[in-house]
Amino acid sequence: MPNHLLVLSSLRYILLITSMVMSLSISSQIRFYASTDAKQIVTGGYFQVTFTLENATSQQFKAPSFLDFDIVAGPNTSSQFSIINGKRSQKMSYSYTLTTDKVGTFRIPSAEISINGQTLKSQPLTIEVVRGRTRSQSPKATTLSEDIVLEASVDYDTGYVGQQIILKYDIITSLDVRSFNFVSLPEFDGFFAEELQSGNGRSERIVRDGVQYLKRTIKVIALFPQQKGTFAIDPARAALGISDGSRSNTFFFTRRLKQRFASSQPMTIRIIDLPDNAPSSFSGAIGSFQMGTSLDKKNLTMEDAVTLTLQIRGDGDGRFIEAPDQPFEDEWDIYEPNLLNEHQEVAGNTIRTTKTFEYLMIPKRTGKLDFRPEFTFYSPDSNMYFTLQGQRYSINVSQGSGRELADLHNEEIRLTPIYSTTRLRPQGQSFAFTWGHGIINAGLLLTALGLILVKRKQIRLSNIDPAILRRQKAHKMALAKLQDAE
Repeated sequence: MPNHLLVLSSLRYILLITSMVMSLSISSQIRFYASTDAKQIVTGGYFQVTFTLENATSQQFKAPSFLDFDIVAGPNTSSQFSIINGKRSQKMSYSYTLTTDKVGTFRIPSAEISINGQTLKSQPLTIEVVRGRTRSQSPKATTLSEDIVLEASVDYDTGYVGQQIILKYDIITSLDVRSFNFVSLPEFDGFFAEELQSGNGRSERIVRDGVQYLKRTIKVIALFPQQKGTFAIDPARAALGISDGSRSNTFFFTRRLKQRFASSQPMTIRIIDLPDNAPSSFSGAIGSFQMGTSLDKKNLTMEDAVTLTLQIRGDGDGRFIEAPDQPFEDEWDIYEPNLLNEHQEVAGNTIRTTKTFEYLMIPKRTGKLDFRPEFTFYSPDSNMYFTLQGQRYSINVSQGSGRELADLHNEEIRLTPIYSTTRLRPQGQSFAFTWGHGIINAGLLLTALGLILVKRKQIRLSNIDPAILRRQKAHKMALAKLQDAE
């Protein structure tokens, strides 16, 4: 191959690879943010601050000034990279472990990082530091028996039928918990329960009565009330494996674990009636929802129909989300809505349901028809009904060919004769009264009688002892042989 052709071929490959890399980079959004595992600590306690860069790389990181804190460890760096379905994802993290003996609310300034000459800043963080005390000084130290508690909590202790209530089980401890296993869980009578998370959740540092602990969510359950009343949630019991700090003699130096048991506190959930002032477009949805709409046409005649698609997405019980009534039935004939599809997904610690409904609508008059679809849900957070309004549609309806759609009751039905003239023919003798018909009927009757007699003989023979039948058969054969001999 000539040199100039080789150069052109190499340039094509370089441009192709460059375009692929650029497309992967463009498909991802660059983010730079700060996070912490604690919002409140005690004096002398520890917490971690992490600065994360997503979908980009850089070696020009500038940490903030930790004026009110002492750096115990850091910066510790880590990176992750993946390509899923052609989408590039990358993370770089810089983490610090901090402590302080000061009391008050302190601000951690923004960190900075440079990417291709552009400087990105993270958001500032606020940490509250309270005076720490020993566990023996805490007036409620007995509530954390042996430094371990299994805490059960719900986001709503009063709810409604069809609402989603999130139940969490958290371990709060200052010990090194390496394993856990639920020995028993409540029956959840009166609820439909679905597990969302089972395992090690993200740890968070909290302060209780002036003592710092580590809080970790180990199970999340979504509860959907099915009836009204007051329901008791029995305690759950879990077995925990606590590291004793020693190492075994195995090659991997596995720590020995001590087994401890912890039980959650009992609780009650009250399910009550909804308020009576529900709008007409309320169909039973309780929670937080969004709505989207679409229309297949904006110009039609009196002979046509238009299809309105309405999609509802929210965190309520999907079985209570129905197609809402629309407030524009005076100008449209609206048929019974159809459910096109329904699916559920877990978003964080919440089940989100999406339902898509289809309305077939026929105009009642010509002209310009304006309408806005509506959907109403009840919000437990605000204790009130909210009505969502979709896009305002303007439809132009013309007369068409004149053959308007009418009710079947008002439509005139005309019957067309099969023959235009009537032809009379002499009626011949029927075969039912001929000799041939009588002979055929007699033969069928005799055949039926013969079958009945044969069946009766088979039944009679089946009731005789087989030994007797064999003797009778041998006797007949002997008589026949004697006749032959004579």
